[in-house]
Amino acid sequence: MTTRETTLLKVLKNALQVLNRIAGNNPASLGLHPAVYFYNEKGKYSRFLFLGMAAVIQDKLRNNNAVFFKTFTTARKQLEQFLIDNKSLIGLILQNLSKTQRVPKVRDLFEFLVDQLQTPKTLKIEDAIAHLGIRGRILEANVIQTTPQISDDTKSMVYVRQAVTSALRCPVCGGLLDPSKSVSYDHIDPKRKGGSGDPTNVQLAHPYCNTGYKESQPGLRL
Repeated sequence: MTTRETTLLKVLKNALQVLNRIAGNNPASLGLHPAVYFYNEKGKYSRFLFLGMAAVIQDKLRNNNAVFFKTFTTARKQLEQFLIDNKSLIGLILQNLSKTQRVPKVRDLFEFLVDQLQTPKTLKIEDAIAHLGIRGRILEANVIQTTPQISDDTKSMVYVRQAVTSALRCPVCGGLLDPSKSVSYDHIDPKRKGGSGDPTNVQLAHPYCNTGYKESQPGLRL
């Protein structure tokens, strides 16, 4: 195998490791709900949001930072609500950045939010704007459609909004769960304590919440 082929193989393995953290049923999968993390306020897929989160995960894996994933899981419910509530403003923040800045700034934003949500203070969008080094006020403005036709943009926005409002919640972290992308069948009373596989003792959870986060906290019972 040539040096170039070896390098390519390493890159592909690293990419697969990151993707397995983002979605899928691998025990390490965070099962990130696409509508929350990777779609903008218009219901459109954003490569900058995706690549920003991928950059966060890649960095933590490279540095063998297992603590971050536990910290992320602890903050996840609040983090996702913040992202949902501020989708429009986050979209405007990205518009105020150059394309070369967007992925690094999204990475910084995710890390900042996870870190700040470990403290009891209320997190405000102004804090995130200031952290990203953006000066001046960013005003949110929504264009109201008055024509009866339903545009493709409207369809996308409604689809994503419905995907969020109707989503299941992981009983371990409280974050949104998309079983079509990632799911783990979790014993409420763990097997090590005699918990059975009866339906009354089984719940749907994110794979990492079940096999990583929950298992690291033996006193946790939901």
